[in-house]
Amino acid sequence: MKKYKTDFSREELHAALHANDNEAVSIIEDADKWSKFEEQFEAFAKKAEKIPILGGVIDDIICMVELVDSYVKREYRDIPVGTIVSIVSALIYLLSPIDIIPDMIPVIGYVDDVAVVHFILKFGVGRDLDKYRMWKEESRRSALDFFEQVFAEELAQVIGDGYLAAIIVSENNTIKMLVAMEQDSELPADCIVKEVKVPVKALAEIDVEETEDVIGILDDTIVRENIRWMNGTRKRTYLEPDFDEKWDDFIIHEGC
Repeated sequence: MKKYKTDFSREELHAALHANDNEAVSIIEDADKWSKFEEQFEAFAKKAEKIPILGGVIDDIICMVELVDSYVKREYRDIPVGTIVSIVSALIYLLSPIDIIPDMIPVIGYVDDVAVVHFILKFGVGRDLDKYRMWKEESRRSALDFFEQVFAEELAQVIGDGYLAAIIVSENNTIKMLVAMEQDSELPADCIVKEVKVPVKALAEIDVEETEDVIGILDDTIVRENIRWMNGTRKRTYLEPDFDEKWDDFIIHEGC
């Protein structure tokens, strides 16, 4: 059985990495090429998650892909172009079947891939990834705040002159709002039901897809100042099965 070295010099890793620079530049400058490369890499990432030796760097690898995607789409440019080239070169190396150690060799075949990733992280890319992660989180928070503001305005328009008494999310992603016309109604309160659809697509664009996360966003939305509530009601979002015992607190009338 052929023996392979598992420790590499800086010169070896530098040569392996930058052998792909020209291809990397070509991919960065062509959005279609990047899109196709990204699709290929997604398949690799699914496999890499199951390979123990790659597990320790998979989060950084995925972040590299997201960073390049943001760069190519001109969403994020606070990084030297040379660094982006190095990152894409590293990603190309990970996909390449022609490595220092062939990937077909179990376990040891990925030692050089991990070494290349550690090499690039050590020389500044790690800091760039941390900076990008902070930017991405700040962007996500801003997007969430904007979503909550706009959606609260939509809900307020649907509620109209009434007062929100309860908000319930059905399995089909429909929001049922129980609306009372008097702010100080006593229980059981006279209400009408008004419905709106949860904007699932808009939430997915800001990485909100799990039901509990959607509920959390709605909880933050319905306490905004422009949504008027009936006095004495609890300002929270219910899943419909959790609201079954509370329907007796309301007398539902037909309404538009």
